[in-house]
Amino acid sequence: MENIKNNEFRYPEKRVAKMTIPALPFQVNESINSLRGNIQLSGYDIKVVAVTSSAMNEGKSSLSFRLAKSFAALGKRTVFVDCDIRNSQLMRRYNIMKDGEGLSEFLCGKAYLQDIIYGTEDPYLDMIFTGGISPNPSELFSGELFSLMLKNLKEVYDYVVVDTPPVNAVIDGVLIANQCDGTVLVVECGYTERNSALHAKQQLEFAGVKILGVVINKVGARGSRYGYGYGYGYGYGYGYGYGGKNGYGYGYGYGERRKDEKKKNADKRAGNDK
Repeated sequence: MENIKNNEFRYPEKRVAKMTIPALPFQVNESINSLRGNIQLSGYDIKVVAVTSSAMNEGKSSLSFRLAKSFAALGKRTVFVDCDIRNSQLMRRYNIMKDGEGLSEFLCGKAYLQDIIYGTEDPYLDMIFTGGISPNPSELFSGELFSLMLKNLKEVYDYVVVDTPPVNAVIDGVLIANQCDGTVLVVECGYTERNSALHAKQQLEFAGVKILGVVINKVGARGSRYGYGYGYGYGYGYGYGYGGKNGYGYGYGYGERRKDEKKKNADKRAGNDK
């Protein structure tokens, strides 16, 4: 694989991606640090960590990015890999400014690994962005280049944090998680159906994926969009489908149904339901 350069990949001279990262409440930082500690205690060989969810909008991308920052805060060389090629929200969410190619171009053989790694203001944190939209991301993640990429990154970095698509929506998430050392499953408190969470867990287990644990997201966070809890439990509520962009996606109407359900729940709490 020429664009791996015969496994001679070294810590590169990187372009720097500028981004705006809002501060988190103290309690949220502590929860993420607790998750980081649990992962570190899961075994010395757990270096490539996938973060996934059962459905979209459960907070997996925000959590995975913050987890990568948490590892970097320890002085661990960390790279965050955005594998949600179909529906990435990362660049928009953090106002990331960058130019050049990304993961899609690398997996298609059009870019070198060194050329898709971006530095950040944190000297210990690097990023790999999704790049262009691909009509067949499942095939890209099934190819040899993806596994070689993770192998090379693991040799250079202390931790590789991988954001995957939701596992119940498309096969991509399972394919990616299967090549990582362990996986964290994110569910949203109050909105993820128990059956949806159990199905995601079964999908991962059937593929032989090592599940490190479950993050219950937005616990007690009615007035805030933050709030994490770590453990082996499941939330209840509403959530299914996977929205794409530019014609590639799944779960049409999911966003509208989700808003309706949240409004109904809010009306019930306010005593306005009929």
